[in-house]
Amino acid sequence: MNFLSLMTRSLVVLLALFIAVAASGASDPKQLQEQAIKRIDAFVDHFRKTGDFNSRVTELLTPAQDELAASYRGFSQQNDLANAALSLVKLGNIQRMLGRWQPAIDIYQEAVKTAQAAGHPAHQADALTGFALAENSSGKSASALTHIEQAIPLATSISDKKYLFDALDVKAEILISLGNLSAAAESLNRAFTLAEGLNEEKLIFGYLDRGDVYWQLANKCDAQKNLATCQKQYDLAKADYTKMQALAQKLGWNGLAKQAAEFSSHVDIKKNMLASQGQVSEQFQKSATFNPKQPGDVLVSEQFAVVNPDIAETLAPIYEESKRNEKRMGGFADTVAARSAHTEGLIRQTQGDLDGALSSYLKAVDLVEKDRGKISDEQTRGKFVEDKISFYHAPALVYLEQKRVAEAFSLLERSKSRAMADLLANKALTLSNANDRALYAASLQLRTRIANQQQQLFELIASGGKQEQIAEKNAAILALEEEYRQHQARMAQEAPKTRELTLATSATLAQLQRAMQTERFETLQYLVQETGVILWHIAADSVHVRNVFIPRHELIRKIAALQKSLADRNGKFDEQTAQQLFLYLVQPVLGRIKTERLLIIPHEELHGLSFQALLNPGDRRFLGERFQLSFAPSATVFLGLKRAASIQNGKLLAIADPDIEAAQKEVDAIAEIYAQRNKVVNQTLAKEADVKTMVGDYDVVHLSVHGKFDASEPLSSYLKFSAGGQDDGKLTAAEIFGLPLEKARLVVLSACETGKAEVTHGDEVIGLVRALLYAGANSLVLSQWEVDAESTALWMQTFYREAQSKPLPEAARLALLAVKSHKDFGHPYYWAAFTMVTR
Repeated sequence: MNFLSLMTRSLVVLLALFIAVAASGASDPKQLQEQAIKRIDAFVDHFRKTGDFNSRVTELLTPAQDELAASYRGFSQQNDLANAALSLVKLGNIQRMLGRWQPAIDIYQEAVKTAQAAGHPAHQADALTGFALAENSSGKSASALTHIEQAIPLATSISDKKYLFDALDVKAEILISLGNLSAAAESLNRAFTLAEGLNEEKLIFGYLDRGDVYWQLANKCDAQKNLATCQKQYDLAKADYTKMQALAQKLGWNGLAKQAAEFSSHVDIKKNMLASQGQVSEQFQKSATFNPKQPGDVLVSEQFAVVNPDIAETLAPIYEESKRNEKRMGGFADTVAARSAHTEGLIRQTQGDLDGALSSYLKAVDLVEKDRGKISDEQTRGKFVEDKISFYHAPALVYLEQKRVAEAFSLLERSKSRAMADLLANKALTLSNANDRALYAASLQLRTRIANQQQQLFELIASGGKQEQIAEKNAAILALEEEYRQHQARMAQEAPKTRELTLATSATLAQLQRAMQTERFETLQYLVQETGVILWHIAADSVHVRNVFIPRHELIRKIAALQKSLADRNGKFDEQTAQQLFLYLVQPVLGRIKTERLLIIPHEELHGLSFQALLNPGDRRFLGERFQLSFAPSATVFLGLKRAASIQNGKLLAIADPDIEAAQKEVDAIAEIYAQRNKVVNQTLAKEADVKTMVGDYDVVHLSVHGKFDASEPLSSYLKFSAGGQDDGKLTAAEIFGLPLEKARLVVLSACETGKAEVTHGDEVIGLVRALLYAGANSLVLSQWEVDAESTALWMQTFYREAQSKPLPEAARLALLAVKSHKDFGHPYYWAAFTMVTR
């Protein structure tokens, strides 16, 4: 066979450059390969011992690269495909170590083909593992997961278990990048079952990766301020970093040992910070500053950017470290350079140089966007921004300090719900037909099923479950993973563009204000910071922004207290907290609101707040009875919706669970409004398969059935129907992505917890809202907690009756008033559960 015909064009060019400088006098490719491998091993050993990456690159990696190129050429001429594949794998390793992701990907890809042609599973598994690592580093985590899943069965068939350990370890790294931490822990636990007989260097990196899993779990806990459960995760992280340090010291790898010690030190710092936050929180709860009774009790300012030269000194070492990392990466990783630029901006800001800070900050944003543009799937994009969200916020705050509100708005919009905006904007391009949507929905469903099983396994192992239970769960995961691989192969054949998503263009302030002029509404937009909430009031002809002082953990505590009282009909409504949150979140701009309709764009924890239950202590009116409220994850998503059409002349599909007596009455009453234009299913519980088919033919879809939100895996949140055929009766958020809802002017889920969503640190809203909007629904009504059937029936009947002649947000306000005025439904539990997404 002609071996060179296997090579890709980019690989040909790359190798031609290597070969041009290779030692042409050497004739034994095996000797060249062995010498190159010795150089690579010496380079890696030097780094592990000293932590020095740069000094020996030219001495060791450059000649090794040339020798491998020459050996590859020699093996190609001899048609020795196995050794040619090994030379390619080692060449790919060098490119990856230098941060040259795309050249590494090209070489690994060719190595996979060559090893496959040679019938050498070990080199093929090794190449796929390197391939996946390089893809993950370049931001293509979903693609990387596909390739590492291909490596694992190959590695399982090899007697030397180091290949399987490496594949499982790399899979964990990819899952960490995707934010699936329980699955990453499960993969690492599988890897550690192979520990016996492996050399200790493998275990070092296993401990490092598992420590990172626990570290991120703790940080996520910290971000949500669930302080009581964070400490254990930090302890587990430190235990693994300590094991890594001990093994590194035993092997004489002082560079890695020092790194592990630094990780442990970071854990100690975070634990101390958590303890301090807990103490400060207790003090805040007793302070009058954070228990306001009137507007003057709330501290409000127009200062947004902190200037403090003392802070600059503490940032200097961080900046120097980031610059060293940038140099080591050779300029190929834009995000590494972005971190340097962001830290430089922080230093300039604290020194009072706001223009210089802004220049550095914007450079960081541009570099992050450059890397983000390379990512080809919405799952990876959503996670990518999470730990870089401050890159957007910092320059936005400087813009606000300089009164440049349009630029600040643009940056904040670029940071909010990016994956969701991308997905919705690109829907028509990539998933324009029913088969593509169905394949995409099935892919999401499989992924969520795997994630659920992995979460259960993680909890089983953590709680000391029985070995047979663990083995059974492992077997189930392996079976689902194989099903997922087969499904991905089908997608590659039938819908190859489903993951090739383009980037959405973010909305501008001018675009939002133009919509306000014609549609007569105003916007309250929020940005939650550690020390306060940035509150925007946007009208058609003006913008006012205020910095409201309330520590984030105190805000979270108040939201949790209010929501707890709202969800308990038998408990006392927390009126005091409802008033306090009104004073913080609405009162500072209340006097400027002139219209009756408010669009609310929450941020992070505020997505879980029932704004309609905020109580004005001045006139004793709730926000939901005073204003027509609608919600959106971002202005970009909002403006991407079609303006709400009247539902007066539409066709109605109304489905009720017959076991819910009030639901039957509810759909019958609504159906009367749509006489001769309705289909009602309420005598028997509709089959899931029938629902999937029917919804595409109606303008108004009303589902009064049980629903459940899954906080651990939001895409597994579901509506309950009857099982049958291939369907289990649970219509999940993942499956809803595939529903044909383009005709639907309105979708109402008169069910429990359908409005709940998981909100990531990157402000991604994951749950039924994203799925329904993607499927085509233009306006939504959903519930935030388990609702009372009788009060819900009254709310719905009023809403539909009023919506025949009034805008949807006004119909929702009148429905709220109807329930609130009922003698038995005064508690906000009965009337504050429903939220609306509409334009």
